[in-house]
Order: sequence, then C-alpha cells, then structure tokens
Amino acid sequence: MNTSNHRVTIVSLFTEASHDASTELNNIVTRSGVLKAVPRVGPLVSGPVAGALAKVLDEDLGAPILWAWRTHRDLKEAARATLASAGTPEHVSLASHKISSDHHPEVDVTVDAQSPMTIRFDLTLLYTLDALLLTVQRGRLVGLSPAECSVTMTFGTHGINTTRSSKYALPELLTVHSGLRLLPKSAYAPVGAESASRA
Repeated sequence: MNTSNHRVTIVSLFTEASHDASTELNNIVTRSGVLKAVPRVGPLVSGPVAGALAKVLDEDLGAPILWAWRTHRDLKEAARATLASAGTPEHVSLASHKISSDHHPEVDVTVDAQSPMTIRFDLTLLYTLDALLLTVQRGRLVGLSPAECSVTMTFGTHGINTTRSSKYALPELLTVHSGLRLLPKSAYAPVGAESASRA
C-alpha cells in the first residue's frame, strides 16, 4: 500500500519523454492551429495556454478507477454490508478488466477586451488492470492486493493527437490510507457520530 505523499497525475504522463509537460503541451497547441482564431497574438499565447492546461491536467491519474469501481455491483454490496459494522472485512475478487474514461478539458483565452475564446481538448484514458483482490470494511475500500495497471492516454485537439502509455503498480495510483468511500457521501455517518458509535 502506498502511504507516501507522491501523487501520480494525468499531466505526469507528458513528462515520460521530455520531462517538461508544458513544452510538450505547447507543441500540441501550436501544431493544432487552434489559436489561429486569436488574431495576431495566437503564437504569443500558446505558452500560457499550455501552462494553464498543465494545471487543468494536474488531477490524480487513479481517480477514474475508483469512480468505475463505485459502480461495481459486488463492491457496492460489500460496502453496504460492512457500512454499519466494525467487524470482519469483506474481500472482493476482480478479474482482469479494462476501464475507459473520456474527458474534455477546456482553457479560456482572453486577449485585451475581446470575448473569451474557449479551447476544448479531448482526453481518453484507458486502464488495463490485472486480476486483484480488494478489501472492504465499514463501507470503504481499505486494501489492494499487488497488481499491475497499464494506462494509455490519448490527448489532443483539432485532429492533432498524442498517445502515451505507462505501467504502474496499482497502489501507486490509489492510496487507500484510512479508506476510500465506495458509496455516496450521504451514506456515511458524520465523523463525530461515527466516533461516538464506536465508543
């Protein structure tokens, strides 16, 4: 289980080759020609657009995995069964599987007093996960068995795309610490009430 403070983010996939995500994103923005709609200053704003885009993509790479697992029937049943009990955890086996997640990040460009121009990008993340065993207790995901996860990212705009692939140990992408919610937040007792119920 990864208990470090190291975050693996979407933008980190762009640093695999160049070690500089902003430079690579700048190249994509420039090659796409998307800034031609900004008269005279298009080339001058490609750098700031790439920098803003890097911030937008500074999100946990493992988040879509957890979102997908929250829809899994067996995991939801285990979460409900253990929600009100501090007893024995339940274990859920998952066969090797794939998760696909599509996103459309946007960056607004404003020059002088002109109306903002919104640039929309297309991002697809494909996760391929080994078979694994998940541990659920008190409605939360509290344990992951060792497993490998391959991630393929396709990113671009206006027909100019780039693809990056990388492999991770699953605990690098999902840090469970004291547990990750598998049910809607409203299903869980407030922290104070939960502590009192254990007393």
